[in-house]
Amino acid sequence: MENSLLNKVRKDIEDNNLLNPGSKVVIGVSGGADSVCLLKVLIELRQEYDLKLFVVHVNHGLRGIEADKDQAYVMEICRDWGINTKACFVNIKNLSKKLGVSEEEAGREARYRVFSKVLDNLSYDYIAVAHNRDDRAETVMLNIIRGAGLDGLCGMPIKQGRIIRPLFNVSRSEIEEYLKLNNIPYCIDSTNNENEYTRNRIRNMLFPKIKEWFDADPANQLIRLSELVIPERNYLDKETKKYYNIALIKEALSGSDNDEIIFSAQSLASLSIAISKRIIRLAWERINGDRKNLEAVHVDQILSLCLNSRTGKNVSLPNGIDAIISYERLIFSRRVKKKVKSFSYSIDKEGITEVIEIGGALKSRVIDQKEYRKLCADKKNSERDLTQFFDLDLINGEILIRSRLDGDRIRPYNSAGEKKLKDFFIDQKVPRDQRTVIPLIAQGQRIAWIIGMRTSEDFRAREDSKRIWMLSWSFSDNGGEEDA
Repeated sequence: MENSLLNKVRKDIEDNNLLNPGSKVVIGVSGGADSVCLLKVLIELRQEYDLKLFVVHVNHGLRGIEADKDQAYVMEICRDWGINTKACFVNIKNLSKKLGVSEEEAGREARYRVFSKVLDNLSYDYIAVAHNRDDRAETVMLNIIRGAGLDGLCGMPIKQGRIIRPLFNVSRSEIEEYLKLNNIPYCIDSTNNENEYTRNRIRNMLFPKIKEWFDADPANQLIRLSELVIPERNYLDKETKKYYNIALIKEALSGSDNDEIIFSAQSLASLSIAISKRIIRLAWERINGDRKNLEAVHVDQILSLCLNSRTGKNVSLPNGIDAIISYERLIFSRRVKKKVKSFSYSIDKEGITEVIEIGGALKSRVIDQKEYRKLCADKKNSERDLTQFFDLDLINGEILIRSRLDGDRIRPYNSAGEKKLKDFFIDQKVPRDQRTVIPLIAQGQRIAWIIGMRTSEDFRAREDSKRIWMLSWSFSDNGGEEDA
C-alpha cells in the first residue's frame, strides 16, 4: 500500500507537472489524516524532487481545546520531522459575520489567504493542499445539489494556479491505511461526525444511502462523471476565449475604478447561447477578480440586454459592477459616478467632429437623392443605427453635437407630438448618470437626433429630399471603424 500510494502521487506529479526539481512548497496541515498523509508523502519525495517544504497550520478557534491540541500536534510532528512551521489563529466566527458567509466558507477563505501570504513572504512556488478523491466526489455532488452547470460537474482541478493537490487520485481509505502502515497518528475533528454542514451530510448520510439502496459507489460514479465532462468543458473554454476576443472592443484592467470591458452587443447576441453565456462569465471573472457571486440570473439578464440592445439599459451586479448597453456595446464597468463635462461642438457639413469628453467622433457628409435611395435599399435604417439621414434643407443656422440642456425637446420620428428630452429619457428608463454622456444633434433646443436612440420627425430625410445629410457616429475605442 505504501509504495502504491507513493507511486500514484508520483505519477500525478509527472503527468500534471505539479512540481519541478527544486520546487518550494507551502503545505497546509490541519493535523487530520489527509494533511498529515500529504506532509509525509512530500517528505518521502523531498530528496527525489529536491523539495523545500514549509508547513502552515490555521487554527479557526471553533473547537476550543480540541483545536489547540490539533495545533500542538502539528507543531510536534513538524519538529520531529525537521520541517519549519507557522501556526496562525483566525477568529472564524467574527470573519463569517464580517463577510456574511457561512463559517465553512469563511474558514476556507481564511486558510487560503494565510497560505498565499506565507507563500509570497517566503517567495515559494506552490501551495499544497490535501484534497483527495473522496473530497472531489463530495464537491461534485455539492455542486449538483446547488444546481451547477458544466463547470460544477468538473469539480476541483488537480492544479489551480499556484495551488496543487498531490492526493487528487488517492482515496480516504488509502490515506488511512498508509498512515496505519507507517504508525503515524493523526487528529480527528469531532465536527466531521456532525451533520450541520452540507458536505458532512453528503459524506455521512447521502453517500452511505446511495451505496445501500443502489449498490453503487457514488464517489466512483461522480469522479467518472467529472472526468467525462472535463474534455467538453475544455473545448468550450477554448472556443469561449476565441469568440471573447472576436466580440471584444476594449479591455482596460488595472485594478482601479476605471476598469472596463467592452463588447459588441451584436456579436454576443449572434453567438450560440452556450458560448455567449461563458463569455459573460469570463468577463465577470476578469473584471471582478474571480468567479464568485455571479449567478445564472445575472448572466440571463446580461444576455437579454444584448438581445434587446437598448441604449441606457443596465444590470446592477454584485461587488459594485454594472453591465450597461450603450450604442450596441455591452460595457462591464465599476459602479463609480464619473463626472463628464458638458460639451458642445459645431458640426461642419462635411468632415469629422471629435467629441473628446466621451471618446467619440461624428462623420458628416452631404449626399444626393440617388445615393440616399441606394444606401437605404441596401440596408433598412432603424432608429438605433449609428448612421442616420437628415434633410439639409430643413436645417437653418448652426447645428451642434452637444450634451443635454434644460429645455431640450424632440418630436420623435413617427410621432405626432413633441416631448421634453427629460421625459423621453424617463420613458426609456435611461439612468440619470448616463443622460449626460448621450450625444445629441441639436439646432437651438430642438433635438434632431438622440444618437443611438431616436431621430426627429422635424429633420429626418424623406424620399423626396433633395440634399441629404448623412451623419455617422463612432467611438474612438473601436479602432476608428464606423458602427453603421
